[in-house]
Amino acid sequence: MKLRGLLFLLFSLGALPASTQLLFNSTPVAFDKTTDTWLATVAPETFGTSKTAEVSMAEGCRWEQLMIDGQTANHPIVFGDVSATSSYDVTYTLNGQEYCEKLMFTYLPVVRLTGQFGYEYAPAAVEVSTPDGGYQLMAAEIRWRGGSTNDIDKHKRNYKVKLKDADGDDMNRSFFSLRSDNVWILDAGQVDMFRMRNIIAAELWNDFARKPYYSQDVYTATRGKVVELFLNNEYQGIYNMCEPIDRKQVAVKKYDKETGAIHGGLWKSTGWGISTFWEMPPPYDNTQAVWDVFELKYPKIDDLCPSDWSTLYDAIHFVVTSSDKDFCDHIAEVIDLPVFIDYHIFANVLNAIDICGKNLYWAVYDKEESRKITPVMWDLDCTVGQNYVDSLPRPDYVHYTYPPSPLIYIDWRLQLLNPDGFLQTVADRYRQLRTEGALQTDSLKGRYRRYYHLVHSCGADLREEHRWSGDTDITGLDLNFAEEIAYIEDWLEHRLPLLDVYFADPTTVKDVTGERNVAEPEYYNLAGQKVSAQYQGIIIARGRKSLR
Repeated sequence: MKLRGLLFLLFSLGALPASTQLLFNSTPVAFDKTTDTWLATVAPETFGTSKTAEVSMAEGCRWEQLMIDGQTANHPIVFGDVSATSSYDVTYTLNGQEYCEKLMFTYLPVVRLTGQFGYEYAPAAVEVSTPDGGYQLMAAEIRWRGGSTNDIDKHKRNYKVKLKDADGDDMNRSFFSLRSDNVWILDAGQVDMFRMRNIIAAELWNDFARKPYYSQDVYTATRGKVVELFLNNEYQGIYNMCEPIDRKQVAVKKYDKETGAIHGGLWKSTGWGISTFWEMPPPYDNTQAVWDVFELKYPKIDDLCPSDWSTLYDAIHFVVTSSDKDFCDHIAEVIDLPVFIDYHIFANVLNAIDICGKNLYWAVYDKEESRKITPVMWDLDCTVGQNYVDSLPRPDYVHYTYPPSPLIYIDWRLQLLNPDGFLQTVADRYRQLRTEGALQTDSLKGRYRRYYHLVHSCGADLREEHRWSGDTDITGLDLNFAEEIAYIEDWLEHRLPLLDVYFADPTTVKDVTGERNVAEPEYYNLAGQKVSAQYQGIIIARGRKSLR
């Protein structure tokens, strides 16, 4: 698409990007007006060396006497000793007044959003600059994304981006060697004191989890890239720019547009209601996009009405109401057990307290071939010792000693009834992952350490700490990436031996009884405050959320 046509579209949408007066090797540079700092992205190998580049003014810029670290612009500029903390003076004159700003470097992609953002989609502009010199300017519709992270008093928000072409139609683009699509998520890691637990855990899952029964070419979690985000010329910090979970990601079969016949399905649990495989919810309505605590993701009501809740309903009905014998005989026809076993191990190793019923997607490839449903991971920031809220940063239920447990009722019945040697299968799979797979101690710790170095070596951690330390999003706490990686590594060092003991003997894996709550737990509300057993609303007990 020609730039002139795109700029016309952005102007007509009221989302023309803010002026990008400074160009680095002909690429617009992002500016943070709160610190008067420009941030250019360069190749990683630039760090620790000197960089020669051309810095110039964009067409139409009214600056005069532009100098970069005492060197005249529009000529090759030598930047000596590029590092995470080095900065270079940018001086110019505008309307007779002299300005002095700073230029710094990163090797992370830089994303700029320009527009007015809220709960509803609104016209906007997106700019993506990559360390290899790539640059894309695109029209989009953007809104805030999320549930509790999207409250009116939140600051570091998540964004959902829909790219548009010159005619306002959906436009697919690929970034960072990920899939080509028109929808992208910018995940803030709003409550996460490390900001990257979500992307790391999703990467871990994609690396070791077995593929669904229907395809070996499917990802059952998102993939993303760490970027630095600017919003209307204000630095927003470290983000995960990632693919959404949708029909394309899990590759379920499309419905027949000619006949309306439905094949594949995708549903997301957004709460902790009884329908998350504990008890039977009310009857569903195929003309509605929501049923109890589930959202219909495919086929969407806007595209095909009525849609189809029956496959999910039948699975819940079977798990909740089947006799012990029927459960043992047929559960493998209802749930994708190899993937579910990996989910059981994954969630317990990382103590993933926010994907126990809520925040799980369920997919069926083609109900005409098989009604077996597959779990799909989402929202993994509350892992490796991170709590839902930072007002109670590290309660007992995020401690590494918190005992493994059944995650949802499927898990509870599987452990209790042990169909086809389920417990031994889990123990064998865990042992494999610990001895030769992604759950080896050094491998797992090294994964988190690599991401720490990723943001530390280019200074992104310092920029994030400066931008968000003390914010109410994290209840006034200070961000400190060096302390947080030490905490994560220590947490993993202690957590893994505990799990080794738990999974070593299949009889210890079956740590369930006929009663779901053997001892009375302590109860907390979402603010992290301890409440009584009579409290009504959303509670946290034994690290699991539920609704009373």
